[in-house]
Formats: sequence, C-alpha cells, structure tokens
Amino acid sequence: MTAEKQISILDQIPSAHEMPEQALPTLVGAKREGWSRRRILGLATGAAVATGLGVLDLLPWSKPRAAAAASYTAWSTCRGYVNASTVCTPSSALYSGNCSGSWHRNDGGSGTCYNFRYTHYATTCDGHNAWRWTGGSTTSTRRKCSDGWYEYNDCGGGRVSRFSICRTAI
Repeated sequence: MTAEKQISILDQIPSAHEMPEQALPTLVGAKREGWSRRRILGLATGAAVATGLGVLDLLPWSKPRAAAAASYTAWSTCRGYVNASTVCTPSSALYSGNCSGSWHRNDGGSGTCYNFRYTHYATTCDGHNAWRWTGGSTTSTRRKCSDGWYEYNDCGGGRVSRFSICRTAI
C-alpha cells in the first residue's frame, strides 16, 4: 500500500495573504483610456432631460398667467346701463370666489372626486373684459365687473355651469 497524502478541501482554498505560485496579473484595477459606458449614458440622459424640459417650456400652459391680465381692457362707463341701483349685471351671475386680483380668474383645479374651471371672457363686454360701474349721481358705489364663466363637476353627478362676474371695488 502506498502512502498517499490526503489533501483537505480547506488546503485548496487560496490564501488571502500569500500570492499563489503561478498567479496571473488581473485587469480589475487597470485604468482604461477614453470615456466609460457609464459616463456616456450619463451625458446622454442629461441631454435628453434638458431637451425635454426645453420642449415643455414651449407648450402654451407653461407661459405665465399674470401676463394675460395686462391685455384685458375695461370700459370707463357702464356702456348703456343707466340703472344705478344694479351693480354689475345680470344679478343671477356667480359673484363669489372668482377673482384673481381685480380680474376674473382663468384657472382650474381638481381633487379626488371633483374638478372646476374658471374662464375669463376677454371681449364679452362689447369688445372688452370689464365694465367700470360708477353708479351715477344716486350712489357712491364704484365697482369693476370682469366677466367670465364657472364650471364644476363631481363624481356624484353634480354639475354647475354658469356665467360669473368678478366684482371689485374701484
């Protein structure tokens, strides 16, 4: 019987402290020339995001809303309405919550089960958006009446759609 040396499985695991006799150099830490794949993908992603944001800036809803109010105009008198007791007509219009400054709102919003929209009418008052109501000699009331529309819908079938007026003191 020959005496063979038994090799344990643990003896076959390389040492972390000693280099093997026939070790080959590794390329793991070698620096490469040129741009890496990660850098190229990062630059491409950055360019795509910048282009996308630039395109979004061209869309109509990305423009500031405050600039639109400057184009509104108002008559200096009430254009043919002589009834000094009636401030802004018709009296059936919605007068609550529809002002943005002294002009009719032009925006909207929504929640879990509802949405609403305020729309201004730029030329509803004989080519202008608003009337200046001075009330004549019988009253000291002074108002600007900016015209628009209000719409509201909810999941329960509730719907409101009516003419509205932003009434502000002048």
